[in-house]
Amino acid sequence: MKSMLKKVMALMVTLTMVFTLAACGSETEKSDDTVSKDKPVEITYATFMVGSHVSAAAEKEVLDAFNEKYEGKIKVKVEELPSDDAYVNKMKALAAAGALPDVINGKNGLRELAIKNGQAVDVMPLVEADAEWNKYVGEGAINYSKTEDGKLYSIANQKQIVGYFYNKDMFETTGITPAKTWEEFMSNNEKLKEAGFTPLAMMTGENAWTTNLWLAAMIGTNGDEGNEFMNTNYPDSYDNDLVVNALTMVQKCLKDYTTPDAIGAIYANAANNFLQENTAMIANGPWMVPDFTDTSKAKEGLVDRVGVSLYPNDGVVAQYEIGYVLCTANKSKEEQEAALEFLKFKTGKEAQKIFLEKSGALPLTANVEISDEYKAANPLVVDLINLADEAKYGFENMDNTAHSSVIEEFSLNYPELVYGGITPEEMASKLTQAANKHKEQ
Repeated sequence: MKSMLKKVMALMVTLTMVFTLAACGSETEKSDDTVSKDKPVEITYATFMVGSHVSAAAEKEVLDAFNEKYEGKIKVKVEELPSDDAYVNKMKALAAAGALPDVINGKNGLRELAIKNGQAVDVMPLVEADAEWNKYVGEGAINYSKTEDGKLYSIANQKQIVGYFYNKDMFETTGITPAKTWEEFMSNNEKLKEAGFTPLAMMTGENAWTTNLWLAAMIGTNGDEGNEFMNTNYPDSYDNDLVVNALTMVQKCLKDYTTPDAIGAIYANAANNFLQENTAMIANGPWMVPDFTDTSKAKEGLVDRVGVSLYPNDGVVAQYEIGYVLCTANKSKEEQEAALEFLKFKTGKEAQKIFLEKSGALPLTANVEISDEYKAANPLVVDLINLADEAKYGFENMDNTAHSSVIEEFSLNYPELVYGGITPEEMASKLTQAANKHKEQ
């Protein structure tokens, strides 16, 4: 009897221990679930706007503002890449692997790669469903990026109006004014050179940004045909007199009217040459204006010596940025929703306002008001806006119209063009081959 009682007691103790462990296990699982739900949803984002980039300060402030607003709910894991080239190359590799970050800048053909690999999300229904977001993005930016079948794979966060800046003291000393024609432009370059000044801040590395702005302007102001070409997205051919004539002028500029470091230089080199008054002109947009008062970058008082102009033949780059792509088509619902919130913030009112005030990027609509204080402090931006209203020709730049393979070809072939390895006609053919190569991929 005692033996039976001992067995029963032992069994009860064992069962009690089993139930206790099970209860503990249940509580542990429940606790883990609660922690999991309380953890912020993590999304990924990569940026090239770091370091000395003109928009680095604005980018940081936007990211900080988002993190503060969504603290504990959404965490943005940011990968910083040191240059445009590094960014584009890394994103191309990730696109090939179907592993792009949740939100990317779609520049240089990256948007198309995200569409092709199935990661890009059509955000048109999302924009249409959010009246507040739609208000600050605006019809212009939406129509600019909308595909023929009505889909929207990218959202801009700024409007671009791009002319060129010039050093008023150098112009006055030389006895010239901003050129009204391209013939006068080339003559001004020669006069500046004879007066001991280097006319142009150019560069052929990365996306050949400042050089290709001049090239786009030379084509885009060459009558209706040239203007149509520079407003055509992804042309199949560059084998035409418009491009060849412009490349011939650019060849002369790179040979005779720019700095020795222009061949292979990146944007930072070209910008520094203008900011340090080593050159008389740079093709660039209003985001450069804050640099003119930054004595860590520019010579003291430079802002008072800078003027802004349309391109010869009364032309101006007038476009929207390609903007940001939501690459969450294959992600969980939580990640999709979190990345969408980030996209909305990155392209919304607060971010547009920060980019205006920190880097001179023009907002997408009048709903983001440019304050009187900003206008008073940034007369060059106001001058450029007013000049743009008077322009005869508006056109896009090469970054927006050309395939990424074509942009790469510019960087590869400009040195050959300068050193006599190829002619302008041959370079135009190479650009066409690059465009066709992209089509075949």
